Amino acid sequence: MKMKTGLFFLIVPVFLLYFVSEAFLRCAAVANINPEKVNLDKILNELPESVRDIVTYRIIHTDITNALAKATDEEEKLSLLAQLGDYSRDLKEKENIFRLLRGRYSHRPQSAAAYVYYLLRKDSPDQISVPEFHQYLKKFPQLDQYNIWAMALNRLSALKVSEPEKMNFMLPLLDLKPEYRDYSIFYTELVRLGTKYRKPQIANRADALIDESRLHDSIVEVLMEREMQQASAQRPAGKGK
Repeated sequence: MKMKTGLFFLIVPVFLLYFVSEAFLRCAAVANINPEKVNLDKILNELPESVRDIVTYRIIHTDITNALAKATDEEEKLSLLAQLGDYSRDLKEKENIFRLLRGRYSHRPQSAAAYVYYLLRKDSPDQISVPEFHQYLKKFPQLDQYNIWAMALNRLSALKVSEPEKMNFMLPLLDLKPEYRDYSIFYTELVRLGTKYRKPQIANRADALIDESRLHDSIVEVLMEREMQQASAQRPAGKGK
């Protein structure tokens, strides 16, 4: 699996901030203003809140759209498409993108945004049930699963599902043999829920998996190591000594 696939979920917030920053710096260049003197926060803060929201949204939406049009690599295209679908406030655009990702690219981790969007979306004929979502998760290695679990739990929080429902949703995690330290956060929550709702088997199993997960490296450490290995393999012989 390519390094950028694993990093997809980790870089989205930074990527969006980059789009805003670049757009303001381009405007400054056109206006013959020294980009180093452009204070993005100051410019945005001086706008009325309603205007600031619209301006920021349009800048980011336009730049993601432009980046998507220029992308040549499929991984990059799918990542940008998922970001655009997640960011768009145009319901028609959003659902067209998510139906495409779900229908044609369900085997790719970038489709997660679409699956999370339709998870328990009762007002949509495209709603995805909990069992369907669990089956979808099984398509991916644990590195990708971690991010999808996190996105799905954020979705459940937004839906304000009950804690027992949340606990039941997380039960498949108890069947995993965790490969990354990051999974301990899920198991810690399952210990809390299992204890609170008097499910000792859940709490005890999750507690054991906390210890097991902490024997492993974090996802970031693994990805950085892969990146260094790839860089080393691509370095011409005799270089970097």
